Amino acid sequence: GGGGGRAGGAGGRGARGNQPQRTSVTLNAQLQYRRNDNEQNNLFPTLGGRTSGSALTVPLALNIAHRRNLHNVNVIFSRTSNASSGQYAFVEDVAGNAGIAGVAADPFAWGVPTLTFSSLSSVRDVAPSEREDQRVSLAYTLTRPWRNHTLRAGGDFRMDRASSRTDSNARGAFVFTGLYSSGGLASARGGGLDFADFLLGMPQQATLQYGPGNVVMKGRSMSLFLQDDWRKNAALTFNLGLRYELLWPFSEGDDRMVNLDVAPDFTAVAPVLSGQTGPFSGAFPAALLRADTNNIAPRVGFAWRAARATVVRGGYGISYNSGAYANIARQMVGQPPFAVTDTRLGTALAPLALSTAFTTPSPSTTTNSYGVDKNYALGVVQTWNADLSRDFREVWNLGANYTYTRGRSLDIVRAPNRGPEGLRIDGVQPFLWQTSEGGSELNAVAFRARRRPVRGLGFGATYTLAKSRDNASTIGGGGTVVAQDDQNLAAEWGLSSFDRRHQLSADVSAELPFGQNRPWLNNGGFWAKLLENWRVSTSFTWQSGTPYTPRIQGAAADVARGTTGTLRADYNGEPIRVNDPTIDVFFNTGAFSVPATGAFGSASRNMIIGPGSRQLDAQFSRDLRMGRTRVLSFQLNASNLLNMVNYSALDTVVNSPTFGQVLSVRPMRSMQANIRFRF
Repeated sequence: GGGGGRAGGAGGRGARGNQPQRTSVTLNAQLQYRRNDNEQNNLFPTLGGRTSGSALTVPLALNIAHRRNLHNVNVIFSRTSNASSGQYAFVEDVAGNAGIAGVAADPFAWGVPTLTFSSLSSVRDVAPSEREDQRVSLAYTLTRPWRNHTLRAGGDFRMDRASSRTDSNARGAFVFTGLYSSGGLASARGGGLDFADFLLGMPQQATLQYGPGNVVMKGRSMSLFLQDDWRKNAALTFNLGLRYELLWPFSEGDDRMVNLDVAPDFTAVAPVLSGQTGPFSGAFPAALLRADTNNIAPRVGFAWRAARATVVRGGYGISYNSGAYANIARQMVGQPPFAVTDTRLGTALAPLALSTAFTTPSPSTTTNSYGVDKNYALGVVQTWNADLSRDFREVWNLGANYTYTRGRSLDIVRAPNRGPEGLRIDGVQPFLWQTSEGGSELNAVAFRARRRPVRGLGFGATYTLAKSRDNASTIGGGGTVVAQDDQNLAAEWGLSSFDRRHQLSADVSAELPFGQNRPWLNNGGFWAKLLENWRVSTSFTWQSGTPYTPRIQGAAADVARGTTGTLRADYNGEPIRVNDPTIDVFFNTGAFSVPATGAFGSASRNMIIGPGSRQLDAQFSRDLRMGRTRVLSFQLNASNLLNMVNYSALDTVVNSPTFGQVLSVRPMRSMQANIRFRF
């Protein structure tokens, strides 16, 4: 009997030891689809176009909870497509019928050439494009609590495929400056002479870019991370993390990508195809860029309850730009010998003709218009943050926040073949050169106050004082702002294009005091049923303007260097602001002038502060419960409720007839009503 008891005891222990652990499995799947078709308006009605797009997303999420471990597996498939075309595509070859030789003959690219003037509005047709992007991603996260820690580890892998066809300048782009009508004077101000050159059919600059047809680009990326949410004690919590990201540059399916190999002093340039060896810097990989492999991103945060109603928070983190490679690859596939690019410059002694600009043999041997440093590094941003929050009387919360952000390896687009007197490199047409040598710095302090909802009423306000400066207002590829002087990049340092010095936001939310458990109409009846459960929320935003750069458009001397619009104005030191800005004179135009021929402008980037804005929005909503899970929701949204006038675009082109004037305003008041039934 004793032996049996021991056996039974052992068996009992074995049975308990082999009991299945509690495991729960959930699977969530969605199908999301969206489509849009739009008409694209133009200042010239006959140059409008059409855009269409669609997006399909299929996310799958598998969650497995076993013992104390939680496993999350996410698979996402997404496909987006976009297309744009002008009114003349597949209908009429406008450029060809006008007698312009050398432009694209493909009906896909038919349309009107781009015409740019010094003192008139530019004529731009819709650039034809077709693009489809596809991504498949797999992500895994393991979460496990351990003592006073919550540990997370995981990673993801992504595969991207982009199929596109874009002819950005298939009909030619022509710049008219008045060079010929002025008798050869390199005048920066049009004065109608630019249009006279157009009537003569004589541009100073002609550019062309189209091909190579449909291209397929492939990319992949991965990441790994570790994270620890550590509750050291009841008053102090840490969030510690480390992330590693690896992105491979995009490659083209048929190796139809071209980069430029440049001599260290930019005295010589040679095109390089995928996998070839350049004459100046050696071998190039298939993607023509070396992968940036040192993207380690630590992140540290803490929250400390310093007193009963006081909390101090802080953190530091690094993030990298993951979208640069795709933009760069799209520009490298549009280069000779697989695509057609051409830039022609006319002079007073050797003028260009609109109809034959691209037919004469080019004196240049290199017509590529874009290159990128093969050691290009992904942009990185470091952010420091500190926050102080304190509660008063359980209703009020006051706080302050300071943020410092520093960027490095940001994009700078240069023009190393352009000098004050013209092109620097013999046998090479003007080209853009993209590097990752830019930087930025942002300081921002914010003060906030909030009253938590009491008896259905709550409100709050936040004021932010900030200043951001950089020499490249982007952390992604494809930048369009070109440095004025390639030999003086220090002169590019200035206010960021997105800098806003002051921002104030306030909001109020209220539940109307009618109906059950409310001060009024709480005994039922018709009016109680009509007015109860209504919610009102309003938000007010006031912010100062973003900065603009005073520049010269279509200056003959600038065009002679192979560019237009990068030359800045001269600044004479006078105050820029005016006491009473109007729509006709928003700033002191007398502070700026056209630089002397062959000289760069002395004005800095983004030194004119544009118009600010103020807007009041409101929302009225109510949920009408109809039993069980059925709910009928009413919502009325009002944007710019007071119909305040907010100036928008500002003309800062010195040689424009509307220099210093406001060109447009932001949208007027609009209202939208929504009714939704949930069951």
